[in-house]
Amino acid sequence: MELSDNHLFSHDHLFRHDVLDFVSTATQFCIQVEQCEGSERGEFTQVMQQLLPVLYYRAASLEEIEEYYGYVQDIVTEQDYDFVRLNMAMILREDDDFLDVYHPDSKYADSPVVSTISECLADCYQSLRNMVETFRQENEEAMQVSLYECLQDFRSNWGMRLLGALTAIHQVIAAGGVDEL
Repeated sequence: MELSDNHLFSHDHLFRHDVLDFVSTATQFCIQVEQCEGSERGEFTQVMQQLLPVLYYRAASLEEIEEYYGYVQDIVTEQDYDFVRLNMAMILREDDDFLDVYHPDSKYADSPVVSTISECLADCYQSLRNMVETFRQENEEAMQVSLYECLQDFRSNWGMRLLGALTAIHQVIAAGGVDEL
């Protein structure tokens, strides 16, 4: 196999069914988060309760992605992050806070760490949106780097943040906290 054939072969996995399913689900998540402004709490929590497990499953089920280094410009700005976080916080109101026993700081704290669903989901959004936008640009080398970085971040950060948010959303729904005022 020539070097150029190997180079082309290394990007074939970008178009595997499992990768495309993951990117599609990530896109759905990003759209829901970006367009949630003005949503009812019950509707938002129900959508997230159904979408987050699928997103986690898709990320966790991906076959191993080959390590690939390079630079990809982040798309999500601090203003984008704050926009989605604040919109979700306004929807969730008093149900946004939860005790996060798996937060990295809880190892050193005397009491549980308070996290917010909106911040956990905004952390997921940041990593996923950067990857989704890179895929939309259709530059295969950048797609490779972005996918690899997103999955590394899933293992070290947003996977646990997603599970924390999902657990808190489950508690809100189970406690009847989705009734609107």
